[in-house]
Parts: sequence; structure tokens; C-alpha cells
Amino acid sequence: MNDSELFETLTLTVPGLVWVCDALGNVEFNNAQWSTFTGLPQENGLGLGWLDSIHPADAAAFRAQLPLSPMGPENVQAEMRVRHQDGTYHRHLLNVRHVGEGKWVGCAIDAHEWLTTELRDATQGNILEMVISGVELPQLLSELCRAAERQIPGATCSILLVDQQKGVFLEGIAPNMPQTMMSAVPSIKVGTGVGSCGTAAFEKRDVISSDIANDPLWNSWRDLVLPLGYQACWSKPVFASSGEVVASFGFYFRDKRSPTAVEHQELTRLRGLASLAIERVRMLDALRESEEHYRYTVEQNPQIPWTSDPQGRILSVSSRWTELTGISQADALGNGWLRALHPEDMGPTIESWEEGLSTGNPVDINYRIRLKDGQYRWARARATPRRNTQDKIMLWYGTVEDVHEQYLADERLKRQAFQDELTELPNRRRFVEELKRRLISTTDPIGLMVLDMDDFKLINDRYGHLTGDAVLRLFARYLQRTVEPNEFVARLGGDEFAIICRHISDERCLLDRAHSIEAELDAYLKSNNKTRNCRPSIGCAMGKRDESPDEVFKRADLALYAAKSAGKNTVKLFDPTIRNAASRRSEALELARAALRENWIEAFYQPLIDLKTQHVQGFEALLRIRHPDRGLLTPAAIKDALDDPRLADAIGIRMAQLVIDNLANCAAAGILCGQVSINLATENLVNEQFVSELLAMMDKRALPREAIKLEITERVLMDELGDAVIGNLEKLRKSGVGISLDDFGTGYASLVHLQALPVDEIKIDRSFVSGLGTNANRGEIVQAMLGLAKTLGLKTVAEGIETQGEALKLSAWGCDYGQGYLFARPMPFEEAKQLVLGPANLRSAVAG
Repeated sequence: MNDSELFETLTLTVPGLVWVCDALGNVEFNNAQWSTFTGLPQENGLGLGWLDSIHPADAAAFRAQLPLSPMGPENVQAEMRVRHQDGTYHRHLLNVRHVGEGKWVGCAIDAHEWLTTELRDATQGNILEMVISGVELPQLLSELCRAAERQIPGATCSILLVDQQKGVFLEGIAPNMPQTMMSAVPSIKVGTGVGSCGTAAFEKRDVISSDIANDPLWNSWRDLVLPLGYQACWSKPVFASSGEVVASFGFYFRDKRSPTAVEHQELTRLRGLASLAIERVRMLDALRESEEHYRYTVEQNPQIPWTSDPQGRILSVSSRWTELTGISQADALGNGWLRALHPEDMGPTIESWEEGLSTGNPVDINYRIRLKDGQYRWARARATPRRNTQDKIMLWYGTVEDVHEQYLADERLKRQAFQDELTELPNRRRFVEELKRRLISTTDPIGLMVLDMDDFKLINDRYGHLTGDAVLRLFARYLQRTVEPNEFVARLGGDEFAIICRHISDERCLLDRAHSIEAELDAYLKSNNKTRNCRPSIGCAMGKRDESPDEVFKRADLALYAAKSAGKNTVKLFDPTIRNAASRRSEALELARAALRENWIEAFYQPLIDLKTQHVQGFEALLRIRHPDRGLLTPAAIKDALDDPRLADAIGIRMAQLVIDNLANCAAAGILCGQVSINLATENLVNEQFVSELLAMMDKRALPREAIKLEITERVLMDELGDAVIGNLEKLRKSGVGISLDDFGTGYASLVHLQALPVDEIKIDRSFVSGLGTNANRGEIVQAMLGLAKTLGLKTVAEGIETQGEALKLSAWGCDYGQGYLFARPMPFEEAKQLVLGPANLRSAVAG
């Protein structure tokens, strides 16, 4: 692969893990990020050595696809787990493309954190839904093992059920371990020395065996697992709510290693999920067994049978109704039975019963019944109509049965499926359902607030994630104290929360309520040492009946972003101008027009230094606006205005006029400033009149064409590349004006442009120069750029040089010129002229 192809590969894939390989996966090049991430020398990743740092399952899947075929898709996207230098596997998003001549280029981005968070939420919801739906325990635990393996990359998981009374294992569940190994589990007695899992179950503690081969706990068992390739085993006892051990959760690894702090937290969370699943399934099994036993012992009859007429009036009811409620059979007839219902259940029960009477469909409802002692218990009422030969309802036959324990157990599971584990608030899933429900059912508008804590990240960085979690729990409690009974509060993730408000008549009402909540939260946060530097920001939006929940949430989220952009600790109501930057662009346009009209535009100059001789080679002219009230402004103040073709062209001409006048005045005084660069906008590049005006201005002031150099960016080329552009650039270059390609390496088609365009020089972007010579930036890309430029006969300028070390490296590697704060900041023209007259004032970057 030649220099040009190598550099194109680098510019296409930075940042991330970057490599070049052949069709058999042999790596010919990898970037410095490989060593930074894996902790291994770069040469270890060459050839097929890189596969040693890939999760075995992913490595096997890759080998199965060899050789790579150039006839396949142009871009291949996949996921791969890469071993970090701390021994953990991080999930990476992978993009590979064929670049010709049997070569492939790849880039992998570390997406472990957000993929893990997303997977964690999905795992908990799926497991709890499986429990609710009545999935058998072995199937449920198999899925939990698979989920744990996805959550802890590199792990192979097992769950060994324990009979605490007999002190033995009952069953082993491990979908990705040999079945012969699991079939030997039943009846094995738990105890110290029975591997990690047996010891954990017996001693009721976590057991971390980082090296099975040398751990005495495995003396009698290591011959079973070492041939399978497992080198380490982490085991956690799974406890029931009573405190007894019900299982041992094992995590096997093919490397000798111990868990990180993050993995410890994840293991504990998975252990809690296993405990919940096992206990709830066994409880539901016991309830079903009890229900079946009762059904058969009472000849499959429900507890309390009853009948009603076609209009729903009770005609008869079992004497057990009186035994249960204290209401006599006679008093229960007609609608008298309703007196036993809980007041809150009266309306929904009547509504469901009336719907069944009108449609003739079977009725199945739950409600609370008041017992003789005044307590309430949940009951299930079912009814089916009896019809005559004309399909007319003659009677209704129904039953009432006590389902109190089962109902409460189901409700607990539902709450856990829709509850945030850390704060015990409703989670994002529950929030989405509630927002959807309210938007469907309401006739009045609702209010939505999305809020978070400003600078919460500083708490994690300063005190650690355990303190951060405690602060989130504290903030959740503050929210619960603040909201009113008709307001729904949920945690969406991280430090982001939401509040759904009812009885909000208009936007003013919502904004007032948000300010009230913000003030209360602010007071609470200030009262705590850990949170006193945090402030709440709130974004608000109104929602109307049948609106999309996603759209309502998006508006509130945009308002939150606007609140944080406005300086944090702010409440913002969604406004369409938040979404489109019309007002911001309008201000920028007005400022740009005023700058042109009032002559506020000024050229500042930053020197370009010859890295070998330390002499000022020339300058780059930079746009500044000297505003009478706001002071000196950078181009960022009119960034949006530069998208306007006419303004951008006019500003480019004005800058050229200023620079030409300054240089001509110096030349008349015998002062030579070297070649000065002017940044060129897209509109200047496509405007043939600009080229003519520029040359005419230089001729008018008798300024040599070589005194000016025009800088173009890769973005300009990507936007407007065409015959007219190339023609204008060639005309300028033939006249003697220099052409420089700015911000080199940050675009996507640099090599193509270098071949197609008349360029004299390339400027290496400061992002490649920063930290040069350190482990984080060893300079391979910069050296490749310099080699490429030398091959093509181009001069090189390095931007953003800030340290002597960076300057020394660049000079040693053959870079021609440099600019940056190490030498001088941009300065007015009079200061630049003095710099030329007195170069001794300039700090030397590479002086010995």
C-alpha cells in the first residue's frame, strides 16, 4: 500500500481503532489507539495477532467469514468485543470497507457504555416480563444466563439451584456449557472446596477465583473445567428474601482475571435479578399449586357461585358470601352486593359489568371486597351468559374467588418491570406508557417537564459513582416531595427525570409550575454539601389529546437543551425558534451587514515561522470584528451569516482589500512581510468576478502576486468541486497567487483533491498536532502527511503548535513551517509589522 492509500485510510477512520488488512485478516497497519486501548505493543496486533485481543466467540465468527470477498457489500458494519488493558471486554461498533487491490480498511469505535446501559434496561424488562407470563424456571434461568453473558463480555454463566435443607445442588442451568457437566450437578453437596460455586453457596459469600489452576478451592474440581479452557470463576450466592441461599451464580472466563469495580456492580445487579426471578417463579408455582389443590378439593367449583338475570341483578349467591363479607344473602341480591366493594373499585367494576351486559361477552374483573373484620382482600369475579335457542341471554352464571396473594404478587412484579432500580421511581418504559395513556384519555392539555442536574458529572468525577448514585436517589426523593398528587414523576436515565402534569390550562400555567418546582429543588440541593453546586434545569412542553408521545417529549427535551445552553439553572418553555436557529441566524446576519456597513471588519495576523531558521516566513490573515459595544469579536459571532452567499463573498472581498492595502503600505515603506494567507469562502471560490477583483486590487496597489496566498478548506472542495472551481484556482495560481489546503486531514476526499487541484501547500490541522510526541499522539498520522506532501512536492504548515516539544518533533520530521500560540497569537497589523522589524521579540520554539 502506497503513502496515498495509507493516508486516505487514516483520514477516513480517525478516531477509534484503525487498521488495514488483507482478505485473510492479516493486519498490515494499526494505529496508536490500538496500543492505548489494549495495552499491547502495536506489533502484537499485526498479522493475525490482533485476534488474541478479540472475544473468542467474535474471533471464531470472523474466521468463519474468511476469506473476505470484495464482491460483498461496500461497507460492512458489525459489533465486536475487544479486550481492554484492564482485562475487560468492551463492545465496539465496527465498520469495514474494501479499498481495492485486496485490501480492507476498518475502524472500531468503543460503544461499550451506552450499549451496556441499553442492554441492562432491556434485560431487566425482559426477565420480569417472562416471570409475569409464567415461563418455566429452567427456561427463565437460561435466558438470564445468556443476558448476563451479553452484559459481562467474556463470561460463560451458570446458575446452580440449591436445596438449603439438604445442603446439595438441585439442578444446573448453563446454556453455553457442556450438558454433561450440568447433568453431574444434582446431589453434589455444597461446601468449602467444592469449586467457587459450592463454596459461595455454603459460606454465603462472594468467591472470586482469579486463577482456577492454583486456587485450593478447586483442588478436587479443576480437572473438570480446565480442559474446557476456563481459567477463572467468579461466584455469587443468590439469596431469597428469607436470607437462605437458593442458588449460586457462576461467571467463568478463559483468562486469569478478577472483576473490576464496574463489573462488581453489574454482578450484584444480576444476582439481585436472579434472586427476584427464582423467588417469584417459585411463589407463583406455589400459588398455582394451591389454586389447583383448592379447585380439585372443592370439586373444581369456585369459592362463591352466583347467578343474575339478563339485566345484571343478582338472583342467588352462595352462603359463603355471607361468611366472607357479613352481608346476608338476601341483602346481597339485586345490587346489594356492591356494598362490599372498595369505594375506589366501585366505578370500574360497574363499568366492566355493564359492558359485559350490553355486549354479551364474558366478564373477568378484579376488585377489593371488604371482609367482616373490615379488611379488604382482592377477589376475581368471572361471569358467563347462558343463552336459549334464539341466542337470547337467559341468565348469567358467575363466581367470586379470593386471589389476594396472587394479585399482590403480580402487581409487585409489574411494578418492578416498570420501576427504576436505583431511585424506585417509574422508569422510562413506564413513563412512555403513562404519557401515551394521558394523551389518549385527556380532553384537556397536559404539561410535560424534562429536567436534570447541571454539572452532575462533576459529582461523579470528584466523589465517584457510588456517591453519584446516592445523589440521584436524593434528587429523586426531593422530586417526590415537590410534585403534587396529580403529577407523575419518572427517572428517564442518568440524571434526567420527567414530570407529567395535569390540570395545566396553558403555557403560562406550565411555566409557573416549572419555576415553582425549580425553586424548591434548588433549595433542597443547596442544603446538601454534595449537591450544593448542582442546579436543576427544566425544559417544558404542552401536549394535546392524541398527539404523538415522541413528539411531545422531543419538544420538552429540546427546551431542556435550550435551558442548559442559556446558562443552566434555567426553565425554558418550548418555542419553535428553539428548534430552528432562525433568530440566532438573524442576529448573525445583522451583525455581518453592520460590520461591512460600518467598517468594523479588521484583519489580524498570526505569523508563520520557518521551523529550521526561526524566521517569520509570512502571516495568516484572520477575520476580526471590532464592535463599538461588544469589543473584539471572532468569526464565531457571524458563523451563521457566512452561510449567506452574498455576505460571505462580500466579507471575503473586504478581507482581501484590507490585506492588500496593509501589505502595499508596508512595501512602499520598504518593509517585506512575506507571503500572507487569506481564508477563502465557498462563494469566493465559485465567483469568477472575485478572482478578477482580487487581481485588479493587487495590480492597482502594485503588489506582487506572490505576496498573497489563498487558503481553501476541504469542506469548500466537498461543497463546490467542479470545472469552474478548478478553473478559478488554476487562473490564480498561474498568476502567481499561492493556493493552500487548510485543515488538512479533517475532510473525506483529500487525496482526490490533491490530484485534481493546483495546490502549493497543505496545512496540518491542530487536532493532529496537539499532544504530539506523547503516548496519546505518537505522530504516525502527521509523519504520513509530511511524507505524502514531500512525495507530491508540497510545502507543509503545522497549525496550533503550543509546546516546544511539538515544534521540535515537527522540525525533525521535515515540516516546513509552523504557527500557533507558542510563537504568537493573532495580532493587529501594526504589531505584526513591528514583529517583522524586530524578530528578536518572537519566542523561539526550537532554540537549542
